[in-house]
Amino acid sequence: MKKIAILAMFAFTLFASELELKSGYVAAHTQMVMDSTIDPTNNSLQASLTIQNGDITTIKGKFWVEMSLFSSDNIDRDKNMYKEIEIDKFKMATYVISSIEKIDDKDNYTINGALNFHGISKNISTKAKIKIQNSELVLEANSMILMSDFGIKAPCMVFMCVRDQVDLLIKATFLNK
Repeated sequence: MKKIAILAMFAFTLFASELELKSGYVAAHTQMVMDSTIDPTNNSLQASLTIQNGDITTIKGKFWVEMSLFSSDNIDRDKNMYKEIEIDKFKMATYVISSIEKIDDKDNYTINGALNFHGISKNISTKAKIKIQNSELVLEANSMILMSDFGIKAPCMVFMCVRDQVDLLIKATFLNK
């Protein structure tokens, strides 16, 4: 039995290839009620993904970002954001892909997985456009989270509070090794 398991693992690695991250970022969007938008970006997205036989629905792996690398157009607001999300305690956010489902013939997919943010893991599904062109795989995903789902209270100044909802945009380009 042990030999069969080892052979199965070896056979899997023959057909799976690693996707090398060429470039990627995560952009977040929220706003203060009756005020301005808040749009921090992290241009240091990291990933470790595999794909089998060029089939997008077989992609497995994870994405991660260092939380201290998010920045917006307001350094003081960024410092407050770092304090609220406790970046000294929760340095990374990760997303582990559990499955990918094809929606239609226009490169639209649903990515299912678990987001670990602020020490809490939640299952999150996101809509994505994923396509393979030449030797590159291009992924663009949109999702939404509620900060309160991850134990974070939206900061307020007098009667103006930051919206609980954060819209996320993930863009990444991979080389198929």
